[in-house]
Amino acid sequence: MKSIFYSFFLFLLSLNVFSQEKATDIFSVKAGLIGAWIGYEKSLSENFTLSGEIGYEGGFFGGEAWKDNFSYVLTSTFSIDGKYYYNFDRRIEKDKNTIHNAANYIGLEMQYVPDFGTISGTDNVEVVPSLSVYSKYGLKRNLSNHINFEFALGPGYRWADNGSSGFTVGLDLRFGYNF
Repeated sequence: MKSIFYSFFLFLLSLNVFSQEKATDIFSVKAGLIGAWIGYEKSLSENFTLSGEIGYEGGFFGGEAWKDNFSYVLTSTFSIDGKYYYNFDRRIEKDKNTIHNAANYIGLEMQYVPDFGTISGTDNVEVVPSLSVYSKYGLKRNLSNHINFEFALGPGYRWADNGSSGFTVGLDLRFGYNF
C-alpha cells in the first residue's frame, strides 16, 4: 500500500502540481464583514478559473429613526464566478508569491439569493429571491501558507422575483482558509 502511495506522490510531482505558479484548484472557507462562505475554485487553464460558493450573508437596515429600528438580516446565497488572472507572469518574474492563485483578476459573477434559511432581528423581514450578475476587478494575496485575503469590486445588475430590477455594486472583502 505504501508503494502505491509513494508512486502516486512521485507521479504528482512529475506533473509539477505542487509548484502552483499558475491557476490551481482550491477548496476554501471564507469569512467577511457580514457573512461566511464555502467554495471550490477549479482551474480551467493556466490563467482562468471557475468557482462556486455557498454562503450565508446579510446586512443591516433601519427606518427613519434607525437608532430605534436598527436590525440585521442573514440569508443563504449561491454563486458562480469566472476569473481571469492576468498578472501571474509578472508576479512570478518579480519573485512574488502566486500560490493559491495570489494574483489580480477580472471576473464575472452570477449570484442567486433564495428565500430560505433567512434569520433576522425582526419578525417581519422577507427576503425577495433575486439573481445578480457582477463584473469584478479583484485581487488575492496570501497572508500565510493557508490564509489569504481577497478584495473585489464591480458594477452589477439585479433581477428580483417581485419584478424590481436595477443596478447594484458587488463588493467582496474576505479572509479565507485554503485546504
